[in-house]
Amino acid sequence: MTTIKDVAILAGVSTATVSRVINRSAYVEPMTIERVEKAIKQLNYLRDARAAALACKKNNTLGLLTGNLADPFFALIAKHVEAVARHQGCQLVVVSGGHNAQREKEGLDFLISQGCEAMVVHAKMLDDTTLLRYSAQLPAMVLLNRTIAQISNRSVWIDNCKGSSDSVAYLIANGHRKIACITSNLPFDDRNQRLEGYRNAMKNAGLDINSTWIISQDFSEEGGELAGKALLNQCPEVTAVVTFNDVMAAGLMASLQEQGIQIPKDISIIGFDDILLARYIYPRLTTMHNPIDEMSNFAAKLALKLKNKIDILPRNHCFYATLVERQSVMTLHSSSL
Repeated sequence: MTTIKDVAILAGVSTATVSRVINRSAYVEPMTIERVEKAIKQLNYLRDARAAALACKKNNTLGLLTGNLADPFFALIAKHVEAVARHQGCQLVVVSGGHNAQREKEGLDFLISQGCEAMVVHAKMLDDTTLLRYSAQLPAMVLLNRTIAQISNRSVWIDNCKGSSDSVAYLIANGHRKIACITSNLPFDDRNQRLEGYRNAMKNAGLDINSTWIISQDFSEEGGELAGKALLNQCPEVTAVVTFNDVMAAGLMASLQEQGIQIPKDISIIGFDDILLARYIYPRLTTMHNPIDEMSNFAAKLALKLKNKIDILPRNHCFYATLVERQSVMTLHSSSL
């Protein structure tokens, strides 16, 4: 009788790799899968009943790889993906990548091991090549909040550059000329694109940017607090600030207010995302609404359509941020410039 070891020898791989191919329990290079499946067919290898069941099982599960679930932004993603899963009668399996490439890869492998055919993947630290390899094995894998050209029809993302540019243009329209940017210290796409939008808007208005006006910190409340201390030390001349996200804005506002700065009288602040927190901090935060609820809903439905082999149009799935005016921005008169 042919054994799994015989298959491994013929395919030139380990028995563990053969097992992973049979059970679809972790990522395997497409060329390796092809060699193993060819060897199985050539040797007429009969898998045991349990392995065959695992391999053939149609798992009614939707997988979600996301960031830190303690962050309201990522909790919102999970909430809306779960709503789609419930509505369509699926079980949801959620893993956190923690903005770490190894943890994101382990998360994807875990979802595969759970039999997830449909997946919504919010991965910021894995490179494009790695994600493309996974997408080749997982035709119902949808990227959320990121796009890769080769699988743009399976990507759902926001135009970060335009959203950031619009926020700076709003401050400029309100008379501000010295505008700082509090951004993330992780070099992922969102950070780079929003920083690009800031620079574009300032350039289009003919405004120079002092190098001290760009402050990078962890994109958390604590990062915002640290940025507040740096802001007054590095660039006390600025009259307005754009922040990478709302939680950074919240930390920034707390820090500035503790240092005796009045918002928006002394410094205007605009956030990005429009999470629930933005409506209840004081003053209420003017921000760019990120339609992550709609995007998450759309991505989950798209993944399930792909799993069920429903044809999708070969088009881009790009969403746009919109301004939400509240209380944290003040209009400057010419005498104040």
